[in-house]
Amino acid sequence: MANPGPAVTQSSHPQLVGTNQALRLLASFQGVNANTTVDAVLPIINATAYSVKFVVFTNASISLTTAAAGVFTAPAAGGTAIVANAALSALTGPTVVSERTVATTAVQTAQNLYVDMGTVQGAAATFDVYVYGYDLTQQNP
Repeated sequence: MANPGPAVTQSSHPQLVGTNQALRLLASFQGVNANTTVDAVLPIINATAYSVKFVVFTNASISLTTAAAGVFTAPAAGGTAIVANAALSALTGPTVVSERTVATTAVQTAQNLYVDMGTVQGAAATFDVYVYGYDLTQQNP
């Protein structure tokens, strides 16, 4: 039997999945300043309607003993609370991952999410935020 050629593997990156059945990264921000009240803006990646399933805070530059933060659909803790402001004391260093409690899984259409520091750290500090959920764009033409 003749060799049919090299094996071919095809896979889709989650951002390109054309269905609302894929859990994927919706937004992220690396280096959120935990010592300022200026919101970090998380642009939604290629979705017009979505439902947030998980929000992960990680990679704290120092132990965040006093900081509190949340994720909202409008600046200054406005709009819908995706994650309510809560203490970040679980973030004790860069290897710790803290999955935050999601306040709503309702369909959202805001094209930016905002990390609001409800309480600042009081010292130079940063952390990363990753928002995962379902892209429901196909359901909302």
